[in-house]
Amino acid sequence: MSALRIAAGVAIWALHFTAVYGITTLACARGFPGAAPWAIGIATAVAALAAAVLVVVNLRTDFTRWMTAGIAGFALVGILWQGLAPFFVTPCV
Repeated sequence: MSALRIAAGVAIWALHFTAVYGITTLACARGFPGAAPWAIGIATAVAALAAAVLVVVNLRTDFTRWMTAGIAGFALVGILWQGLAPFFVTPCV
């Protein structure tokens, strides 16, 4: 159970990663490139909120909770970094 708690941040990041590329693929295939940055922004906000909640809830002195907060913090940085890309790069080329 503690391994699942520790890996929760990475799981959120992986789901966000999958959603971002899925949204981009569908938006480009269906001819709606302008919708991709907005949908990705919403997915990023949801994933970042989930990761931030993990960080805040698990800031304790217990090692498992501390590792959960640390890994979720790194995942939060990855989520935010990945969520910024569609606003600087054209999603459909």
